[in-house]
Amino acid sequence: MAKAPEHWLYFFLLRCVGLLTRRVHNQQSIMTKAQFVNARIAARMAFFTAGMATSPWACMMPYVKSRLLLSDLHYASLVLCYGLGAVIGMPLTGRLAARFGVRPILALSTAGALLGMSGIAWEGLTLTAAYGCVLLWGMSLGILDVGNNIHGACIEEMAGRHLMSSFHAFYTVGCIVSALYCAFMLHGGLHTLYVAISLLAGGLTLLAYFYRHLINTHGQGAAEDEAAAPEPAAGKRRLRPAWLTAAVLCISVICLIMYLAEGMIYDWSAVYLIDHAAVSITIASIGYLAFELAVALMRFKGDAIVTRAGPIKLIVGGSLIGCVSLVGIALSSSPYVIVPLFFVSGLALANVVPVMLSHTAKITGKDQGRALSFVGTWGYGGLLLGPGVLGTIATVFGLPGMFIFTGSLVFILGLLALHVLRRDA
Repeated sequence: MAKAPEHWLYFFLLRCVGLLTRRVHNQQSIMTKAQFVNARIAARMAFFTAGMATSPWACMMPYVKSRLLLSDLHYASLVLCYGLGAVIGMPLTGRLAARFGVRPILALSTAGALLGMSGIAWEGLTLTAAYGCVLLWGMSLGILDVGNNIHGACIEEMAGRHLMSSFHAFYTVGCIVSALYCAFMLHGGLHTLYVAISLLAGGLTLLAYFYRHLINTHGQGAAEDEAAAPEPAAGKRRLRPAWLTAAVLCISVICLIMYLAEGMIYDWSAVYLIDHAAVSITIASIGYLAFELAVALMRFKGDAIVTRAGPIKLIVGGSLIGCVSLVGIALSSSPYVIVPLFFVSGLALANVVPVMLSHTAKITGKDQGRALSFVGTWGYGGLLLGPGVLGTIATVFGLPGMFIFTGSLVFILGLLALHVLRRDA
């Protein structure tokens, strides 16, 4: 009887090669395992880097206000310039991706955001330079946000599975890690410029690593001929693009409401805990931290939940729980009730935006790049409209009235999501 071969290492390596070259199991995938793993890692790192370049805003801007001796009016104009840059960049992303591909766009916007952040941290900054840096920072982040969603949607389609929730989870983790790093370094006495340069170096290092694994999609989906809209007849001009359907408009409103609600918690949660729950100012941010922690945790599990339960149950059920949580916050004055409700609302609403963006890509076919740009712009509009609208409501009806109003909008969000997801199921 022949002796069995003892080269076990050879057979082990052969098995590994087989695993890397097979298709993803039980999915309608057009990627090998190795391609899927590399693309998913690249997308996660791109989202993480975007979050890392976003959150230093809250840490850096107080120093800018102090160095330039800005009045409240000038400081508000800087904030507006930041938002204006994002609103300018987001609608352009779909067209830029269609022409050049998303890969160079992600590289340039990542570098632009990090450079804008570094410029704003310079000691000798002038007011004019501050406006330029803030505009560059906001525009780059707007392009980066939409570009990441276009790239993530392409990977989802190629892999045949829901992945957007975990991608957005890494964005949230990037925000948290960067915010904690800035807080600790600045509290320890490190100059803002050195903090910014260290983040710049880290971000560019990550970019250099994941850039080669990015898929250079042009925002037309993995299969350009799939779900293609019919060409208009010769001589006829459409009043609106074919992808701008009622479903896309509903999704845009859903994302606007979600961003408005998240912005409300970011802007007002600490104030509410101080005024209505007698929480010390030093720990008043615990409400927002509880919300963000829940969002991060839930997004990591969101892909599996969507696959098992379906998007309708996840979004509609989450909107009902989120509505009840926000109304419960408005009716309570105990921090031991309010903080857990912030956590519950984060769990409930964490996957609204990722799931709706993924659905947008599915129903718009070869025009998904432009559609995602449109939806992203509307969603960011919620952050811009939020302070004015919610501030007016808080002035008239008080902070509890503002939370009840936002909870009502979240309930409407669930109804719109039910209509869109059931229609296109």
